[in-house]
Amino acid sequence: MPNKNLATAAQVQTMLRTNSVFVEIDGSIRRISLDNLMSSINEGNEQLLRQVAWGVPIKDTIQSSPVWGRVGNLDMWEEYKSLSGRYLVTNDGKAAKLSTVNSGVFADGTALNESLGHVMVYAPRLYFLVKNDEVAGIPYLWMSMLPIGGHYIEAPCIGAYKGSMSGSALVSRSGVAPAGSKTINAFWSAAQVNGKNWGLINYDHRKFMIMILLSEYGNPNAQGVLGNGLTGTNSSDWQTALSFPCGNTKSLGDSFGSVAHEYTMTNGTQTVGACDVSLMGIENPYAQQWEMSQGVYCGSSNNSGQTGAEIFIYEGNRMPSSSELATHPEGDYRQLTRLTSEGYISQMILGEHFDIFAKKTGGGGTSYWCDYSYANSTGQLVLWGASAADGADAGLGFALSDGAWSDSSSYLGSRLAYYGELTFMSGAELVASV
Repeated sequence: MPNKNLATAAQVQTMLRTNSVFVEIDGSIRRISLDNLMSSINEGNEQLLRQVAWGVPIKDTIQSSPVWGRVGNLDMWEEYKSLSGRYLVTNDGKAAKLSTVNSGVFADGTALNESLGHVMVYAPRLYFLVKNDEVAGIPYLWMSMLPIGGHYIEAPCIGAYKGSMSGSALVSRSGVAPAGSKTINAFWSAAQVNGKNWGLINYDHRKFMIMILLSEYGNPNAQGVLGNGLTGTNSSDWQTALSFPCGNTKSLGDSFGSVAHEYTMTNGTQTVGACDVSLMGIENPYAQQWEMSQGVYCGSSNNSGQTGAEIFIYEGNRMPSSSELATHPEGDYRQLTRLTSEGYISQMILGEHFDIFAKKTGGGGTSYWCDYSYANSTGQLVLWGASAADGADAGLGFALSDGAWSDSSSYLGSRLAYYGELTFMSGAELVASV
């Protein structure tokens, strides 16, 4: 067989169990079927796992430093990033890539008119496996573009910008400030105005954000590696921060990074170190406005059938009914136990599903997971990321669950998500089709 440059081979998104992949074993290139690969990984063959996945050792039980590092096939992580980024997605699911370095234009150079759709961040399906390392005695989070015997996050398509309102519809666009003062049900209904495949970001999407942060930096301290967000180095004026229009990270495209955005608070104090952050194109997922998400809610001790320590994780693009909120979700669901107290997170629940609720507190703003957690026995609404008033407490893993399902405030918002099939095309083709 003639030599072939594997880097030029056509990319695929799926494969059969009988298909093969190439791996390097002891300096030699070998071929193995997907079926045998999965069996080998499940039997604990870490050498093979390192060939087809990248990973992060979760060192929260052995050190306070959040510098955990990365291992495995980091070239695959770079490939995954290259297939991810900002797109314009129309209400009926047409999607065209935006420039990787300037989200103000399509990748093919066509002028961008955001009113034709929503600026979203799309990424391929992400397979993940949480596996304890027998030698190190700690769990590793392994991630891959190939099935590796664990679970996966279905190809996320989530708002690049915090949700704002255009008439009665929730949109993801630059140039307008985030929407607030709505209940989570009202936000979801506003998302559905775009079509039945639209909803809010879900619990899996929040896990995805932490996974890609760890993939890029091997460190859960988002404020330390990306920037403080609009909170600056101290707690800032959340009301002022909410007035800023989305889109200050357009110049970052699909990157991880930040753009300085220092401002004067209402008391006349100048913020220090404030910035808009981009998490692979997701703008300000922490330290500006709390974000509501679907797919998860907590029990309340005010309900006769609940203790208040429950966390319910449910499936589907939907809101739970009032009867579900008082008991448990209908259909398939998982149940976890939450801490009904507050503190900096030293350990997360994790487990096979990589659950990102606090298991143990006792850390700090720059140690262990570097994020805060607050809950009580009555709150059911789960909020993520913190507002600009929360200072060093803010971060991707900060979950606040002390409020009622009906809560609404200007500092509580959400973010769009698309749950249907996408039809990919060029910017010119998309513009011509609408």
